[in-house]
Amino acid sequence: MALTDIRTRRPDPSDAAEITLIDAEGLATGNASFQDTPHDWGSFSASFLTGRGLALIAEDKGAVAAWAGISPTSTRTVYHGVGEVSIYVSATKQGCGLGRRLLGDLLRAAENAGYWTLIAQIFPENNASLSLHSALDFRIVGTRRKLGKMTHDPFEDLWRDVVMLERRSTVIE
Repeated sequence: MALTDIRTRRPDPSDAAEITLIDAEGLATGNASFQDTPHDWGSFSASFLTGRGLALIAEDKGAVAAWAGISPTSTRTVYHGVGEVSIYVSATKQGCGLGRRLLGDLLRAAENAGYWTLIAQIFPENNASLSLHSALDFRIVGTRRKLGKMTHDPFEDLWRDVVMLERRSTVIE
């Protein structure tokens, strides 16, 4: 797949089924999230498209291949430029640079929207996501030990560590 075939854009309700499918693929690995059910359009839009939320999808030849979003970390005015990043890439499109392209576009959109600090919380076993974020200037600030316990099979009752990363904008002072 040539990255010239990729187009990023804001998602709309017609993308719901593909977003849900990509989210479900990530959740099935057990290394993407504590969530036990994939986003439907309602939960996706509530998390990433309301208030100061922001989201993009990547299309490959007209089909959604990945999504990325930023949800605000707080409603307090002092933190209005701080958000948490999520990114999910279809299993069939991983490893070709699509995630890097999408996350890079999201970071530029975030700075244009006034975000000055972005955080990512990633399971330490998710090497691909850790590498992707590191390549785009996120830095590890620590590991939160046994932050949460998985609630669904086959991972039920498994305590998980979470690596905390952050990226400070070089554009917004």
